Amino acid sequence: MNLDGLFQSFPRLATPNLILRRIQPEDAQALFGILADDEVTRYYDDQAFTDLNQASDQIEAWEFGYRNRRSIRWGIARKEDPTLIGSCGYYGFHTWHRRAGIGFELARAFRRRGMMSEALNAILDLGFGEIGLNRIEAVVMPENEASLQLLEKLGFCKEGVLKEYEHWGDKGFTDLCMLSILRSAWKPSEL
Repeated sequence: MNLDGLFQSFPRLATPNLILRRIQPEDAQALFGILADDEVTRYYDDQAFTDLNQASDQIEAWEFGYRNRRSIRWGIARKEDPTLIGSCGYYGFHTWHRRAGIGFELARAFRRRGMMSEALNAILDLGFGEIGLNRIEAVVMPENEASLQLLEKLGFCKEGVLKEYEHWGDKGFTDLCMLSILRSAWKPSEL
């Protein structure tokens, strides 16, 4: 699979404890439960959801990004329960430069159990392996210590702070830390 293959058939990924799958309209209630939590969206580029329609719209937006070959977002579920507990994926593919950015969130009840590390390992393996990326980036608010620690544990290096890099609506202009990992530094997961 290369980038073309990624967009021909949505890849379902399995890890020892998780299934990463295409997010469906029927996942709206679970996604709403995740993104309506102020603690989850504290470092997110949007406010906490207040209406179920926002979750449906988000699912449609992720599907639109996939159909238009701009992004891919997997729903994260535990193997023993198909209910969505988070999501992760790639956006901003640069085919010529063989790079992309990643984003992710996880329901508060499932944090600090290694689940997001397991999910990100799976998509990083796919990105550096079958897709053929050379560089994977992440931008994170400097205050989001948990995400910074997670990314550094996975091998990402902090490159600097992008001052007032994005405008996040009511949150205003936001500084973001740029982190990246290169194919040459990636150690495939041993899950």
